[in-house]
Amino acid sequence: MNRKYGQKKLTVPDGGIGKIRRKTPVPVMDKKGPSFSKVNTLIPLFVILLITFIAFLPSLRNGFVLWDDPEYTFENPLLKNFSISKIFSFSTFYMGNYHPLTILWLHWEILLFPKGDPGFNNGLNPFWFHLNNLLLHVLNTALVFYVIYELLGKKGWKIAGITALLFGIHPMHVESVAWVSEIKDVLYGAFFLGALLIYIRYLKSRNILLLVLTFILFIISNLAKGQAVTLPVLLLLIDYYRGRKINRSAILEKVPFFAGSLLFGILALNAQAAEAAINETYYSSFNSIFYGCYGFLIYIYKFFLPIYLSGVHPYPTSPTQPLPSYFYLMPVIVMAIGFAIYKTIKYSKDYLFGFLFYLFSISVMLKLVPVGDTIIAERYSYIPYIGLFFIIGQVYRKISGTKKWTTIANISVMGIFLVLCVLTWQRTRIWKDSFTFWGDVSGKYPAYWRGYNCLGQEYARIGDFDKALECYSLACEKDKWAPPTPYMLRGALYVDRVKNYDLAIADFKKVLTFPNKNDPTQLDGRHNLALAYNKKGEYAKAIPVLDEAIQIAPEHPTSYYFKGISYTGMKNYGQAEIEYTNAISKNPNYVAAYFNRGILYTDYINLFDKGIADFKKVLELNPNNKDATINIGICYFKMNKWKEAFEQYTRAIQSFPDDGKIFYLRAITCVQISNFRQAYQDGIKSKQLGFNISDQLLSGWKSKSK
Repeated sequence: MNRKYGQKKLTVPDGGIGKIRRKTPVPVMDKKGPSFSKVNTLIPLFVILLITFIAFLPSLRNGFVLWDDPEYTFENPLLKNFSISKIFSFSTFYMGNYHPLTILWLHWEILLFPKGDPGFNNGLNPFWFHLNNLLLHVLNTALVFYVIYELLGKKGWKIAGITALLFGIHPMHVESVAWVSEIKDVLYGAFFLGALLIYIRYLKSRNILLLVLTFILFIISNLAKGQAVTLPVLLLLIDYYRGRKINRSAILEKVPFFAGSLLFGILALNAQAAEAAINETYYSSFNSIFYGCYGFLIYIYKFFLPIYLSGVHPYPTSPTQPLPSYFYLMPVIVMAIGFAIYKTIKYSKDYLFGFLFYLFSISVMLKLVPVGDTIIAERYSYIPYIGLFFIIGQVYRKISGTKKWTTIANISVMGIFLVLCVLTWQRTRIWKDSFTFWGDVSGKYPAYWRGYNCLGQEYARIGDFDKALECYSLACEKDKWAPPTPYMLRGALYVDRVKNYDLAIADFKKVLTFPNKNDPTQLDGRHNLALAYNKKGEYAKAIPVLDEAIQIAPEHPTSYYFKGISYTGMKNYGQAEIEYTNAISKNPNYVAAYFNRGILYTDYINLFDKGIADFKKVLELNPNNKDATINIGICYFKMNKWKEAFEQYTRAIQSFPDDGKIFYLRAITCVQISNFRQAYQDGIKSKQLGFNISDQLLSGWKSKSK
């Protein structure tokens, strides 16, 4: 088309708004401000990373917290018997998650980090795990800076800096960094942000290899944590923001990404179902909408006012009660916010982009399918908050670009940064140990069971059983909606420490009243109830309870093992042998079943050869089992095989030289072969080691040894 002489084509500067189409799809911000080269950005970026590191510095003095940390580190069975093929198998779920890269990363950490006292936390030093989390968070902060920098161009360096610093120091991110178990958060975040960065560069160059690399990073991110499934939608959002047409080509290139999201989404749901983590008592297609809106708004509230933070945020109402009236306003408020943001598009895409980034990435964590008994978790904000930080950066750019408000804007931002750093520093210290962490939870939510329950576990771990019982009782009494766990743990203390079997039986019966038959406590509760009956001597009452356990899990060996104990107590030795054998058939490496069957053979039905065979099997599985070693000698003694008994006790003494009982047993064996000299020497040694042996018996052996 011809134009009049001198007429210029109308364009709108990058970042400008209007109904006129942009000349270039790349938004350029801060058009009046200076542009920074990548080299020049290193100085402000270094300052941002340094501030971030300092804000989280107290985490390096923290220990492990009784909130998944033991299960992920020094008690992790996948790390004790590590297998690459096993952890990457689609059927291997752990702690309600499919995250093989997280397990692999922890394996590398354990291999590489210096070891300490093997008797404490299996030799693992929490310092190195916290340092690893913090360094990954610092890396992620740098990646956030470069993602925004690449998205906006050189003149957007201020927005990139504001976004990155807020990401680095916001108190809501403490949970992701200061919690050892949340290595999965900072790990998935690194690959997730890397994928976003590479994709933006792909849009600039259209180099297909960069798109392939984006996909690889996306898959790796999902292998660390399933929350990465939101990436494909964010890629489309970036397309929109940069002015790319969302056409057939743009959608087709995302098909592999969406397929990956579908796969990992299914795996995540299967993992949660395998742990019975999906809380059906809270699930309702109607109520879930309000739970989701509540979470959506609470995350925004905590973004602007990060106070009253807690490691756990329970549902604000019980599952059997109607929703509070204010819940019904939540969808209206969400829609109002969405509409207000939408109206800003006539001025800029920036706010809509930031809002949708937050919405899309937080959506999968809004408890539309309720998992667990918490309605929000601060760690879920780790990536989604980037969208809100981006909006703050845009607001600061606009305000500081006006001479009248520049000074006020700068002072305000510096004040906000200082407050956030202080709050993060203080919040990080709450994660020092289990007592500070769960004490904080109980203080924030005094009517919630979990804080008291975990404090009870920690007191039990250090041997303060009275305090542990007090905490378990508080969990049961203060929260009438408490699940079976505190009753189970209190019952176990009644059995093991207090020896009050009636109270234990009452607690275990309470466990069996809970409706979710898929909950693991329903099986464990029956096992513990049977154990309490056996301890009390009411063996017959244990049998029907164990039969119920077998109906729940017919392949579980423990049910048969406890039946063996019960039938032994009932003097039905033939049936006891059958039950122990059943337990062994379900688990050929069941040490306790071999040992108890060996006792049955030797102490009750005089089948000493079978008893010896079982005790030898125990030693094959556990070479340091003292009781099995001693019992083989006892079998030989009862069979009048004195020489074999003497040799067995000699081997036992070599392995356990500080056990006076073994010296006594060898002494009475020596008496049978008239070796009174050795009998006297062993008797003296036995007495020195604290075994109660009469002086008259020793005098008799001494006189006969002359």
